[in-house]
Amino acid sequence: MISEATRRNWDKLRHNGNDRLTRRANKSRSQKIITPEGYVMAGSLSRFVEELRDTTYPINELIFTLCALYLEHNKVNEANRKRFFEEYAHYQRLDVSVPRQILKNRQDDWIGFIYQSLTAEGHRILKGLYYTKPVIVKEMLSDIHMVMGETFLDPCCGSGIFLLKMEHARMEQLFGVDNDPLAVMIAKANLMVKYNDSAVYPQIYQMDFLLHAASALDDLKFDYIVTNPPWGTEKGKKHESNIIASHEKASLFFTESFKFLKKNGILCFLLPTSLLKIKVHADFRRFVTHETRMESLKCYRERFKGVFTDFVSLRVSRKPVFESQNYVVISEKNEVSRKEFVPRNDDYCAIPMLNDRDEAIISKVERLRHDDLSHSRWALGIITGNNAKVLKDRPIKGLEKIYRGKDIGKYSLKPASRYVKFNRADFQQCAKEEFYRAKEKLVYKFVSSRLCFTYDDTQSLFLNSANILIPDVEGMSIKTVLAFLNSSLFNFLYVKRFDDLKILKGNLSALPFPKITPDQDKQLSKLVNQALHGDTNAPKEIDVLIYSIYQLDSEEISMIQN
Repeated sequence: MISEATRRNWDKLRHNGNDRLTRRANKSRSQKIITPEGYVMAGSLSRFVEELRDTTYPINELIFTLCALYLEHNKVNEANRKRFFEEYAHYQRLDVSVPRQILKNRQDDWIGFIYQSLTAEGHRILKGLYYTKPVIVKEMLSDIHMVMGETFLDPCCGSGIFLLKMEHARMEQLFGVDNDPLAVMIAKANLMVKYNDSAVYPQIYQMDFLLHAASALDDLKFDYIVTNPPWGTEKGKKHESNIIASHEKASLFFTESFKFLKKNGILCFLLPTSLLKIKVHADFRRFVTHETRMESLKCYRERFKGVFTDFVSLRVSRKPVFESQNYVVISEKNEVSRKEFVPRNDDYCAIPMLNDRDEAIISKVERLRHDDLSHSRWALGIITGNNAKVLKDRPIKGLEKIYRGKDIGKYSLKPASRYVKFNRADFQQCAKEEFYRAKEKLVYKFVSSRLCFTYDDTQSLFLNSANILIPDVEGMSIKTVLAFLNSSLFNFLYVKRFDDLKILKGNLSALPFPKITPDQDKQLSKLVNQALHGDTNAPKEIDVLIYSIYQLDSEEISMIQN
């Protein structure tokens, strides 16, 4: 029932004889090196990293040497420098030469960049070494203006990017915690260089924040707590003091950090959107709803390199929580809206992202719901198991075209640039051939923030970056369904309701299709035919017709289009 490639993959993961795998395929064993793009701006740094990759320097001694050279070049406080070298006296100094233009760079966390660039992907996943881009850090800190007497904590500080980018703060106001000794060393060096005339030694602590913060930080409370915590499931540890049961690392750090927040203090975390959506994280949403006062939510469209999820920055305060809350929601366009929120049941996502006008449009469309895609047929594209080996870039005899997600446009399909021999047994995962060879099918980009569908009647193959839909909607032809899915209205509905970076079957199945007349079905199918043949006006005419079906007025249409 499975392909030969899948069987080989399962054999690698081992099984217990009862149809269960004893290991999981994951990236924690990956030796791949990922360069953190957008982390620093220094042009010569990438060349220097490439030179270091060709050496066999022990990473501990290399990072210590870079920190030592950095401190010496920038003439930090003599007492602090002496204390630093005493603290790390167990490391050996290497004979490494660093370009002067790099050493004098006091704005970027360039040693952190090197550390990330020389660390295998598997180790970074296990350690949580996905550091935050400075542009996001700056955005999260933009509203923080510290005054004398206030304090700032980063409980997952890494090499100190949040601490480094805090403006108008003094060394004694900044605190950081991390369990990675090399990251802590870098953070200390970064702060000592930034505050090179300060006699205060960096207050950066190496420890497991979840296990030891309560005792190590004593009775300290902070005015601001800002971080990008590790993401993923926390296995093998039970944090009895924490009320979060889901054991998602980010939620554990959030609730533990909240204990250290002063009255009226601000806490801002970068979090995976799964915490706001998935049922298993209802306890986290319940905590945010009942224990904090939500101030803002910023949605990001980008992703960390090597991490396949979207994320938000959630800002809360320790202010009195009433039965209902007035809070601010910030959309991806930085549009601000305010609304009243009344807590509901525990499974409800406590952070709605719609303003009143959005909700009015969605309610109007929902009232005309007649059918949906829940009883349609779906299939994934082919997973070859080794694209570099299996796919060819020339049409050799015996091979056929195979399309990727990037080849799909609205009502269009770029010429295929990859070719493959179709043999299901050779693929790691492959749908039934009847889906690829269907007389008519819709295909769509899987990794996308917008709906992007096209029509295929050539029985072509598609890779797993594209998915297949054979719709079943009462009273609609396959091309009419395509018209709705590609319409501005359905894109508006999808973005407002789901806001994912992936086009998921469950989300698509929830979209509301109206009851239409046979004449409307013919009109839409005809317009789709025109769009498929390159008529650029046809999609606009499709939008107009669909707006009229839902009886949307000009103001509502303007909101959808903008």
